[in-house]
Amino acid sequence: MAEVFLQVLLDNLTCFIQGELGLILGFKDEFEKLQSTFTTIQAVLEDAQMKQLKDKAIENWLQKLNAAAYEADDILDECKTEATIRQNKNKYGCYHPNVISFRHKIGKRMKKIMEKLDAIAAERIKFHLDERTIEVRQVATRQTGFVLNEPQVYGRDKEKDEIVKILINNVSNAQTLSVLPILGMGGLGKTTLAQMVFNDQRVIEHFHPKIWICVSEDFNEKRLIKEIVESIEEKSLGDMDLAPLQKKLQDLLNGKKYLLVLDDVWNEDQDKWAKLRQVLKVGASGASVLTTTRLEKVGSIMGTSQPYELSNLSQEDCWLLFMQRAFGHQEEINLNLVAIGKEIVKKCGGVPLAAKTLGGILRFKREERQWEHVRDSEIWKLPQEESSILPALRLSYHHLPLDLRQCFAYCAILPKDTEMEKENLISLWMAHGFLLSKGNLELEDVGNEVWNELYLRSFFQEIEVKYGRTYFKMHDLIHDLATSLFSASASSNNIREINVKGYTHMMSIGFAKVVSSYSRSHLQTFVSLRVLNLRFIGLEHLPSSIGDLLHLRYLNLSGNGRIRSLPKQLCKLQNLQTLDLHGCRKLCCLPKETSKLGSLRNLLLDGCKALTCMPPRIASLTCLKTLGCFAVGRKKSSQIGELQNLNLYGSISITHLERVKNDMDAKEANLSAKENLHSLSMTWDEDERPHRYESEEVEVLEALKPHSNLTYLRISGFRGIRLPDWINHSVLKNVVYIVIEGCENCSCLPPFGELPCLKSLMLDKGSADVEYVEEEDIDVHSGSPTRIRFPSLRKLIIGKFHNLKGLLKKEGEEQFPVLEEMEIFWCPMFVIPTLSSVKKLVTFGDKSDAIGFSSISNLRALTSLYIRNNYEASLPEEMFKSLANLKYLNIFYFTNLRELPTSLASLNALKHLTIEFCGALESLPEEGVKGLTSLTQLSIVHCEMLECLPEGLQHLTTLTTLRISQCPIVFKRCEKGIGEDWHKIAHIPHVFIS
Repeated sequence: MAEVFLQVLLDNLTCFIQGELGLILGFKDEFEKLQSTFTTIQAVLEDAQMKQLKDKAIENWLQKLNAAAYEADDILDECKTEATIRQNKNKYGCYHPNVISFRHKIGKRMKKIMEKLDAIAAERIKFHLDERTIEVRQVATRQTGFVLNEPQVYGRDKEKDEIVKILINNVSNAQTLSVLPILGMGGLGKTTLAQMVFNDQRVIEHFHPKIWICVSEDFNEKRLIKEIVESIEEKSLGDMDLAPLQKKLQDLLNGKKYLLVLDDVWNEDQDKWAKLRQVLKVGASGASVLTTTRLEKVGSIMGTSQPYELSNLSQEDCWLLFMQRAFGHQEEINLNLVAIGKEIVKKCGGVPLAAKTLGGILRFKREERQWEHVRDSEIWKLPQEESSILPALRLSYHHLPLDLRQCFAYCAILPKDTEMEKENLISLWMAHGFLLSKGNLELEDVGNEVWNELYLRSFFQEIEVKYGRTYFKMHDLIHDLATSLFSASASSNNIREINVKGYTHMMSIGFAKVVSSYSRSHLQTFVSLRVLNLRFIGLEHLPSSIGDLLHLRYLNLSGNGRIRSLPKQLCKLQNLQTLDLHGCRKLCCLPKETSKLGSLRNLLLDGCKALTCMPPRIASLTCLKTLGCFAVGRKKSSQIGELQNLNLYGSISITHLERVKNDMDAKEANLSAKENLHSLSMTWDEDERPHRYESEEVEVLEALKPHSNLTYLRISGFRGIRLPDWINHSVLKNVVYIVIEGCENCSCLPPFGELPCLKSLMLDKGSADVEYVEEEDIDVHSGSPTRIRFPSLRKLIIGKFHNLKGLLKKEGEEQFPVLEEMEIFWCPMFVIPTLSSVKKLVTFGDKSDAIGFSSISNLRALTSLYIRNNYEASLPEEMFKSLANLKYLNIFYFTNLRELPTSLASLNALKHLTIEFCGALESLPEEGVKGLTSLTQLSIVHCEMLECLPEGLQHLTTLTTLRISQCPIVFKRCEKGIGEDWHKIAHIPHVFIS
């Protein structure tokens, strides 16, 4: 790791020396000498990193170097900070009294660090270290062949069959050369799977010739062609030029339906593959290439079809593989070892290599304490000569460019098996200085490139995008790999990050320390902090000494719901980039001088509901990229115009819009120019009354038109008479989610149906004048891109529209083609139209009439139905008649319901039936219950008047679980063995009655 941090430090030194800031304090010569010394040492670091594993003296030397590098980094950081202050004040320059004092202090520290470095540089000579260029390390080449060496392969038969079918069926008519990549992290069994495919009888009969080439790092066209020819001819070739080799190979493959396996490919150069592919394209229709790789980029370069992403082995298959290695054919197995072994297998995370290796380590060991040692040890702490897991995974690390290594290794600090947020990780990389500027790219964009690169190299998995933010996980073994890169703990001088323990599995590693509880002394002890994480620790007050942490870049106070204010000393943190306050629900104000935080890039205020206004002159924070919330103030310096020149990313919630005086002020927010803003929430406070007419409200909202890149829109508490004209397919062409709530003066709704990407629409607390979601007839000449209404909508929620009759005034076939989920609440007049794709319906309200319930039968594809909170109606007899696909039915809080409809018998597919808080229910229909032939679970709770269970329960052979609670009459009748209803339920395996 030392070589990576040193590179970051050298890049920072170069930038400082060459930039204007380096001239202000006059330390150019000293920094150049520092740079020269570090560069000299850097030349031998590659060799030192390799030798430290076996040489304690070299390991100690590297620790001293690391400490010196951190110290030099602190000095450089302080100089940059002071130079920036002086540059901004632009008074007296380097002759200012404060600068003279600063130069004297730094000069003494520079002298000390140079003495240390000279000693470290001199000491390196006695270790006889080789000078090497720092680049992607050449590691021992891995050789593979087509012979399957495994005595038995577990859990890959399905994958083998799928790949064989793709090769034989799907590509047999392909006109161009077909290439199928098998993609997955190291140790997942890609090569083994390819060997299974290669040796499958169907493949042997279908392809001729079959060639297996282990490519590894050296993707050399001449070498590969020569090996392919040698494989086909089964004899060795002498040295030949490329052209005759190409001709020979084409003669051998011409018109042949061949299969070529290229195993373990790392090549990311498209031109190299294009040249080889050109030679291979002479085969018959259906000739195929099967390649294995860890890199998604390789798959996209080579593949003509979607890469086959190899999944992890099941726990059961992992156990069988482990057993085979650990016990062999031993007939008698110690049951205690089996129990410990199953816990060990959990460490494998579905990776066959890990199961094989750990099983192999324990092959000749039969003492429980030996097995417990492996169970209780981290994989990266096991003896490396016995474990091949990390060496296999380290290949991926060694192939990383130098600037990505530190970013990957840092991920060891994050807790295992936990969902991580990409945007937050990038902020942490920035805080530690791991990201360096690239041309005109913002640091966030550089971080995004780094993250994407690590993802494409299989370091990250389980990617999910939620509300515009990206979440992911790391496989436990990849996490172990990152952890193994930190060889030693750091002294307090080297600590750059403090995490007050929020996760049980978070651990101190290298420069990052986890502490069990927060103490003010941490702020005095760890003065070099870049990251301070105090999230969710119940903090009430942040001490004023926070202002002394001049290196601090990232401060996380999120989830501290008792904090009301922050100390003014916080504004001394000139280097602070991220201030995370989301979920500080009692925070009512920010320090008045927040605008002095000149380096601030992320001010996260989501969920700060008590925030009444912004501090003055937020516009002067020109680096600001993320602003979770902007509370419009009454004074000019905190009005909405402060947003005008901020290049904001991600999401923003603008509150107290009732304080915006007119549309001219609203226009100053310049929202239409903010192309990187993807989520926008706009709120008017109902407790404050604006001094304007409802028509003027509309003008204000019209002036807040967003950029067309917006994907999420929320409008809440708006008091205008209509919603803005910019809610149309032209401006909101990329919007996926819309929430409109509390806009009770809007007598009609905008044309949501024409928005091409809209997937989720929530309409809550609307006007009594609205009768349909779309009132107007569709105008084919309106410029709308399609006549299909709501072409992408999958989820629709409508609540508290008291006179809403339906969705479209004019129904037709081309509406809601992919709608899957509906929630309708407190809309007593609403009638559900015929919709062919809806699978889930939730409806509740205290006045729904029989017509509304009957219309549920229009949803013939329905699989889940939840109806609740009705204090007047009963259920119509025919309501279930058309719901042949229904699997889940929940009925809650129907206080007037005495019996269920007999059409219950139509629900032949029903699996789960839940009835709760139906206090008037007296019986379940005999014939209705008999029809529930697929029912597996029945739950009846708080139905106090229920008199007995139906006889039909005896005939429900699929019923496995019955729960009855707070039903006093039935409770007595179901007493085991003697109750009057016991014979009806005695056949059910799991009965819970209370």
